[in-house]
Amino acid sequence: MKPLSRRRLTLLTAMIFFVGWFSGAYYLYNNQVLIVRVEGPIIDFQPTTLALRRAETDPKVKAVILYINSPGGYAQACLEIAGYVDALKKVKPVIAVMGAEAASGAYFIASFATHIYTHANTITGGIGVLAVWVDLTRYYNQSGIKIWVWTTGKEKDFGAEWRSPTPEEQAQIQSEVNELFQMLISTIKQNRKLTTTAVEEITTGRVFLGSRAVDLSLADAIGDMVDAEKKAQSLTGIQRYIVVAPDTEDRDRFLKALL
Repeated sequence: MKPLSRRRLTLLTAMIFFVGWFSGAYYLYNNQVLIVRVEGPIIDFQPTTLALRRAETDPKVKAVILYINSPGGYAQACLEIAGYVDALKKVKPVIAVMGAEAASGAYFIASFATHIYTHANTITGGIGVLAVWVDLTRYYNQSGIKIWVWTTGKEKDFGAEWRSPTPEEQAQIQSEVNELFQMLISTIKQNRKLTTTAVEEITTGRVFLGSRAVDLSLADAIGDMVDAEKKAQSLTGIQRYIVVAPDTEDRDRFLKALL
């Protein structure tokens, strides 16, 4: 057998290196930990639910880190996102990381995660429901503003700032607030397997630091994004992976992992 020339040996070595690199890159590409962020007041659920839905159906995504830094938001938006987190959790791990703040509806979303990390000084809790009806009739009167209203139904101007709520409307709003609150509490209790003492403490609507949240079982441990990555690795069993955080500075980590 004739020995390989130096040129052919160099070419063969380069091919082996390329195949090895490509195989490693392909493996990493197919083992992704995706970061989905919930930040600021939660008003629109669409961007978040879309990201969660894509993560659920994408076989390359093995786990999701749900980073939450929010004071809460509209009830409907929080409920919608929570439903998507619940659906995703049944397919692959969802590790929540609470940032500076994860309160009210934002914590409700976190409660559906497989595992919850909190920073020691995260502000969380604040579980409750608030409904507001602003009545500007006195301002309008003092400003000489007159308002005429034509409606197709008696509830069409429900919540309108140009009038006060009727006694019946006040009773209706309070009933709906109470019903929603009881649903939130019972769901969080079930998700987090809370004790009666913990439930009594969170129903006051007060906020807690993250360290206290761990004591109450509102969170599993003190930790950060690095801890969440390790948890994702242990829950999925993957040895090597890439962290993908679309439209953030973490995209560089994804690109560097392929080089």
